[in-house]
Amino acid sequence: MKPQALSLYLVTDRELALGRDIHEIVRQAVEGGVTMVQLREKNIDTRDFIDLARSLKKLLAPLGVPLVINDRVDVALAADVDGVHIGQSDMSYEDARRLLGPDKIIGLSVENMEQVLEANALDVDYIGISPVFSTATKTDTAAPFGLEGLAKAVELSAHPTVAIGGMNAGTAADVFAAGADGIAVVSAIVSAEDPRAAAEGLAGFGKWTSRIWEKSRKIYESILEQPFIKELAAGTLDSDKFARYIAQDEVYLSNYGRQMMELARMMDNQAERDFFIGFAKGGLEGEAAMHQLLIDRFGIDTAVESSKVTTWYNTRSQCAVDTGCKEIALASLLPCAWIYNEVGKYILRSAELEGNPYREWIMEYGNEEFSQGVALLLELTDRWAEAADCKIRKAMDKAYMDSAIGEYAFWDYGYQGEEGDYSYLEKE
Repeated sequence: MKPQALSLYLVTDRELALGRDIHEIVRQAVEGGVTMVQLREKNIDTRDFIDLARSLKKLLAPLGVPLVINDRVDVALAADVDGVHIGQSDMSYEDARRLLGPDKIIGLSVENMEQVLEANALDVDYIGISPVFSTATKTDTAAPFGLEGLAKAVELSAHPTVAIGGMNAGTAADVFAAGADGIAVVSAIVSAEDPRAAAEGLAGFGKWTSRIWEKSRKIYESILEQPFIKELAAGTLDSDKFARYIAQDEVYLSNYGRQMMELARMMDNQAERDFFIGFAKGGLEGEAAMHQLLIDRFGIDTAVESSKVTTWYNTRSQCAVDTGCKEIALASLLPCAWIYNEVGKYILRSAELEGNPYREWIMEYGNEEFSQGVALLLELTDRWAEAADCKIRKAMDKAYMDSAIGEYAFWDYGYQGEEGDYSYLEKE
């Protein structure tokens, strides 16, 4: 199964439904963005459980949303739903697979790192990391993983992961930033006054771009704290430092433009190819014109060797492009446009433009046209990530994070030059 099916995983609980029909709650939640439903019933007769499962299957099947049953393999078989979710004390995975066959979904809860590793030897479709935080909806659980434990479990797991326990609008961003493919939500949707709106609010966190931005947020915030950025915004940046930055950017962009065209050739359809080529050419041409104006103004010598930072950054991106995987290549090339755009917008909001010698740079990267192009690029990235498997999505994460570090280092080098300490690059 695709990890994206786990993105917003609803677990039902009729006791938390505030007296409302569970079918209506599920319907509204799916309209709001729920991608998978687990029917959990602890106090119901078997016959009623099967009837409820069948009726929910009838609701969800036309919508393409998988339905799995918590614990009860017999109910899953009788209702012929998409699969089951089992815990450590339920029927063994081997027995469940033998009964359900190779095509049904089987998810397995894991409660510690040892169980994560044990699950790697099983052909489960996903693991539920439980609990991440303590929760009132399920009290018979092991010690919480916490965010650090979750991140470690995701790293160790060979399977897609869904985080269980304490999932809501206040925790979702951090959980996705830790690398989980999805969140299992109970009361935040089932008990919500408006289940559709609650689901809509949570669905955005599951997008790959939302998740990777949270994961890399500290890098972005560190960029904003760099003296290069602050002095550029104030117009007080030393012209020699700016010249060094522009000269290296010329080197970097010559390679980046070639890599963008290599990526365009990987695309499957002409519409995506045309959009990407148009975005790439438009951005590079606008950047080239702005660069030339500043090169002439400051008399910048661009006949320079690639710095160790520029070489590191270009090499990492080229390695991603050389995989031949369009998703990984795009993830690697994305920060140059996205982070630059966010930095540009930040500077534009705070800069003193009147008399600022770097006004043209600020206007180029913070302008609305460039921002709209980046927004479309992010939509494309999310579409590709949604269709990608777990292995590719993890590789996308790594490629993006490498380039985000490259962005930080590029500003750092512009300010410090060869005398700077860039040993943090070797740790990646």
